[in-house]
Amino acid sequence: MKYLFFLTLSIYLVLCGLETVAQESIFPLRGNPVLKGVASTKQGEVLRTTSIDTLLMPFIDDFSREGVYPQADRWMDSGAFINTSFPVNPITIGVATLDGLNQFGNPYNINSGTSVPADYLTSLPIDLSANVNDTSIWLSFFYQPQGLGDAPEAGDSLVVEFRDTSGNWIHRWSVPGREDTVFQRVNLRVNNRVFLYRGFQFRFYNYATVNGNRDHWNLDYVILRTNTVANDSIRDNGFIRPRYSLLNEYQAMPYSHYKALGAPAAAITASITDSIRDINYGPTSFIYTSTIKDEFGNSLYASAPSSLPGASNSITAFNTSLNNFSYPITSADRAEFEMKNYVTITGAQSNLFNDTVKYRQVFDNFYAYDDGTAELGYGVTGNSGVKMAYKFDVKKADTLRAVDIYFNPTGVNVSTSLFQLAVWENVDPSGNTENLLYREINQRPQNIDSLNGFSRYTLDTLIVLQPGPVWVGFIQNSASLLIGLGLDRNTDNHQNMFYHVDGYWYASSIEGSWMMRPVFGDTLAGPISVQELTKNNSLLFDSYPQPANDLVRIVVNGPVVSEMLRFRILDISGKTLSEGTVTDFIDVKALPAGCYFLQLTDERRALQGTRKLMIHR
Repeated sequence: MKYLFFLTLSIYLVLCGLETVAQESIFPLRGNPVLKGVASTKQGEVLRTTSIDTLLMPFIDDFSREGVYPQADRWMDSGAFINTSFPVNPITIGVATLDGLNQFGNPYNINSGTSVPADYLTSLPIDLSANVNDTSIWLSFFYQPQGLGDAPEAGDSLVVEFRDTSGNWIHRWSVPGREDTVFQRVNLRVNNRVFLYRGFQFRFYNYATVNGNRDHWNLDYVILRTNTVANDSIRDNGFIRPRYSLLNEYQAMPYSHYKALGAPAAAITASITDSIRDINYGPTSFIYTSTIKDEFGNSLYASAPSSLPGASNSITAFNTSLNNFSYPITSADRAEFEMKNYVTITGAQSNLFNDTVKYRQVFDNFYAYDDGTAELGYGVTGNSGVKMAYKFDVKKADTLRAVDIYFNPTGVNVSTSLFQLAVWENVDPSGNTENLLYREINQRPQNIDSLNGFSRYTLDTLIVLQPGPVWVGFIQNSASLLIGLGLDRNTDNHQNMFYHVDGYWYASSIEGSWMMRPVFGDTLAGPISVQELTKNNSLLFDSYPQPANDLVRIVVNGPVVSEMLRFRILDISGKTLSEGTVTDFIDVKALPAGCYFLQLTDERRALQGTRKLMIHR
């Protein structure tokens, strides 16, 4: 039994399955901001809409197609999260993750403290009526408990059931929870006549504590096929992992800082490495190609196709030279580039969705070690002096204006707690010394329920930094209270993560990357997924869709009296183009395409907030 999230911190640390190293702790996320962002802007993706009555055999899904929900042409429900973030070495790229959250990214029951059925992954009806004498029908799948997420306990489980001719769900297989990062294969024979009919279904579901993003199970490569045998139903080749940044140090960096580098090519990795898995396919020949294009589709790089042989049930690694490639320099303030890597394979194969991987390289106004998605939360506790400092190597003299932080709820309400935003000129754990350059008091942790839910904390005094190292972070006012920070487990920069507790500085020993990003430049125009917090009297809100076309919906975090809430839309020069009282939607049909600022004012509470607003035609 796992206790409720809303307990005292001491009980929470002991009983909620935290992994601790010294005073460092990692713990499950409260929600899933990726699902929350998609569900709020693309409601149609949550709904199951299909014209298919009954599926024909074979049934195959390796969860490599784009989207965060199970494909509606295979599955009936939306509870599983389709992603590349939580698995460790999947069979092919993409898995279906079952956890304690619903399809909107929220806990099923925030007050639940026991393990109950949570996510369901149910197939559409399948026609097995022509197979009543067939004993060679097998359901095959791979599963992985935990992965990079939260390990399910022994009281949790993963379950498979078949639906019989009477509509009853019959238990066929289950496994208790455990800590593990290895995929195991399961084969279940479908040879009972009560399953061999038109309308047969199978389903997966997990037992989990449904008060958060916890008790993870990753599913991969589900196949239901006739005329086969156990462990012999897959014939495929595919990528295993997603792509990440080509930058040596960062996932993202300010475009102006990249342009200031004396040798931009030196900041980029010398080659691209990818892995292709051959699954029961037999000897074949892989032809690998990598391309890079700008945001307008112009080709910047194309590798000469390279060919390597692949053996059955093996992994083939490609290492392709970038030939001193560097991203082009333009006069723009930001830039985006898309890398696409793909393989073509001699002969036919069962799945073409996993033979291509893409990555979008963003140059904006911030440095980032993380990939934008948190798998776990991170925090530090102690008796006194809890500080967290993140080291960045700044590439040019520039003005530090803000820090974007992804706070993760810990289960203890910290929204009324205070911390100090901090910048250090130097932090030296070996000598236990520090040189504090700046701090701003009376800051509050903000948890933003949107895609890439960063909160922006602006500095009340601008700091001009010279090229070289700088440490950004915060100082907790209450040492014993755990303030959770998003932890990306797919990138590892713990060598740049430092914490101070009980009088001493330590280097972090937990692999991953804190989701904290320093923001530079002349202005604070920045990524639209960031909630901007300018002062303690800020009004916190989200607007969607982004970009907008005709109507913009406003969602305010916290109570508000609608008749006292007013909006203004400003152009980049600060000129007011439209204003009025906020209702459910704001009409922006009259505005031409471009970048604007949306400002809300709560006149009763004297609060004001500003968000970037993009209009697309």
